[in-house]
Amino acid sequence: MPMPGGGRSIVRLVVFGAGAVGSIFGAHLARAGHDVLLIGRRPQVMAVERDGLRIEGLTNMTVRPRVAESLRPGERATMVLLTVKSYDTQEAARAIARAMSPRPILSLQNGLGNLEALERGLGEGGWASPRLNIALGVLSWGVTFVNYGHVRHAGAGSLVLGDLAGGRAAKRFASLFEGVGIPTQYTDDILRAVWKKVIINSAINPVTADHRVLNGELLTDPLRGQAVALMREALEVAAAEGYRFAEHEVEEELFRVLRLTAENRSSMLQDLLRSKKLELDALNGRILELGAKHGMRLPYTERIVKRLRARTASNS
Repeated sequence: MPMPGGGRSIVRLVVFGAGAVGSIFGAHLARAGHDVLLIGRRPQVMAVERDGLRIEGLTNMTVRPRVAESLRPGERATMVLLTVKSYDTQEAARAIARAMSPRPILSLQNGLGNLEALERGLGEGGWASPRLNIALGVLSWGVTFVNYGHVRHAGAGSLVLGDLAGGRAAKRFASLFEGVGIPTQYTDDILRAVWKKVIINSAINPVTADHRVLNGELLTDPLRGQAVALMREALEVAAAEGYRFAEHEVEEELFRVLRLTAENRSSMLQDLLRSKKLELDALNGRILELGAKHGMRLPYTERIVKRLRARTASNS
């Protein structure tokens, strides 16, 4: 419905997962006048209720979206942006489907397996043919969680959205984001884009977490060599799964992302520093599993996964 005076219509949107990515998207949409409900954990909800949601860096704003710890049955939002960690996808999807009837839902998450977990959770919650409502997104911004209610936008990058067979949700989200000043690209092969992002993330995230360094440190040796070795192993697994990429093109993209996000802490490093569970199982851990399925040896990936799992086990 148009706004008074002929402006664009207000969208009611749930952002399920009020971490760094969910917060910055929610903030952009709320600043533009859309009705945003952020779903997050208690400390985040309390901070935003008390002081508002502050974004600094390349983007500077403080907004006050609606916030809650859970969805109430019958929530009237027309669209859902899912930004929880990969290991929470199925549970979040189940909660969304139990509270709301089918509507467009965009997964803006890292790693492999989110689509399958999202489908399972939505189906368990009662949505029929959930894939028709699902869009996937690939984001390469540098976004850092500073503190509850406070996020730093540290690096520019791209946002690519795509629908699955028969779906139209991504184009609705692309229109929404473009309307609030977020440049958005659309692709007809979003699964290929997801794989490319996984290859890049599997090269950056574990090295930054293992050495506790900002992304830019991977532009020079010896960390550059470690990142490239992980990238090459991920490329081999992607090819075995039917997604072939030219190595030189992916390497160029890797270094482009590192330059754009040089001052950023990767999401895996942020989780490690906060003693949170890492998304290893959706990135390098999943690469290892798929490689084993194809009888492949991935020594660099195996080594860093073992190190990071040992480190997180010692922190628990």
